[in-house]
Amino acid sequence: MNTMKNVPNLISDKVMMREINVPMDAPEWYKFMKDPEMHLWMGNKVPENVKETWDTLEKYKNIPQIMAWSITNKETGKIIGTYWIWKPIMQQDGTLIIPSEVERIAKHCWRKGYMKAARRLVYDYCFNVLHVDEIHAQVWKDNINSIKSLEHAGHVCYKEEEKMIEIYHSLHIECHYKLTKESWLKSKLMNSK
Repeated sequence: MNTMKNVPNLISDKVMMREINVPMDAPEWYKFMKDPEMHLWMGNKVPENVKETWDTLEKYKNIPQIMAWSITNKETGKIIGTYWIWKPIMQQDGTLIIPSEVERIAKHCWRKGYMKAARRLVYDYCFNVLHVDEIHAQVWKDNINSIKSLEHAGHVCYKEEEKMIEIYHSLHIECHYKLTKESWLKSKLMNSK
């Protein structure tokens, strides 16, 4: 089980990222997750009740291979998103990688800088505290906004593969991205306000 010891608070002027607090976060997060647009590219369904959201947050919090945060609005302290990273894995060649990251932000926060702030905090933590060499992410090719967000942060697509999205019963192209510290430091994300 994750503890505060290995899920640090990450704070910017816009967001605070903290360990998921299921009883506090589930009712608020459920309000946002009821919107079908929140699930368009995630391959899951709209939760039917708070209990489903509770169970999902509980799962994120307790998977030992990931570090999961609630993204909160710094002014209100309320959850506006979730972000998790796979814990670093050492490759045979000695490269330390984060093999996957997943993030969501409430629709009313889209294109308002909250995810950029969260991503900066997470990448700073990954590169400067965990000392990883690369961060990897996967995204569906039709998910243009997520692709733009990754590329804005310096990610480069290195592979595409066709995969089934079960909820849609159809094949889609999954793009695999990776980010190095050097690319991150040169990225538009790091060099913009």
